[in-house]
Amino acid sequence: MFLLERILNEQLFLLIIIATSAILISYCIKNRPFLLKSIALAHLKKTAFKVVSNNTQDQIVSILFWTSITLQVICVFIFLEEKNNLNVFIIILFVSLVVVKRATIFISEIIFQTKTLLETYHTSFVVMVIHLGWLSLPFSIYKITYHKIISLQLVQDLNLGLISIVFLYLIIRLVILISTAKNEAVSFLHIIFYLCTLEIVPAVLIFSYLIS
Repeated sequence: MFLLERILNEQLFLLIIIATSAILISYCIKNRPFLLKSIALAHLKKTAFKVVSNNTQDQIVSILFWTSITLQVICVFIFLEEKNNLNVFIIILFVSLVVVKRATIFISEIIFQTKTLLETYHTSFVVMVIHLGWLSLPFSIYKITYHKIISLQLVQDLNLGLISIVFLYLIIRLVILISTAKNEAVSFLHIIFYLCTLEIVPAVLIFSYLIS
């Protein structure tokens, strides 16, 4: 059993967006290769994380952030289409949640009253968004390129693989955030409040929807 073929214009439109994103990423690599390397290794090396933390307002980081959101939107678009549940509202809601979460991290400084911790959470969030965009890219390209011959079973396997990778990534990041919060001597109540409102609940809702 095979998926229904999407119209050519839709395929071309998605490929143009991905190509544009790839060009922007290439531009970033050419101009700031060290920063790109630091972003890639940010959650593995403290020195790389510090480099990114000092450059979160850099134009290159902003380009990568919004480019990655675009790549994630394409991935969500393709997923919804496969589910025959293509709804623009869901895509708008997805982008809105990302923007609201970034704004909420800034506001949370009042709650945590720890500037260092706030910068850590913000940097980690920016890095996460960029990484997830990069992770979704090969899956989206494969689905678009082989849309004529890809089977439903393979689509399901690809979706399960991507969800598993993202879930593992989020778990590792969660452990890093908890460890950082403990090192900053933040109260356990504040840690739970942050994780529930900005990390665990959104992730559970998204994964529940994807699985269903």
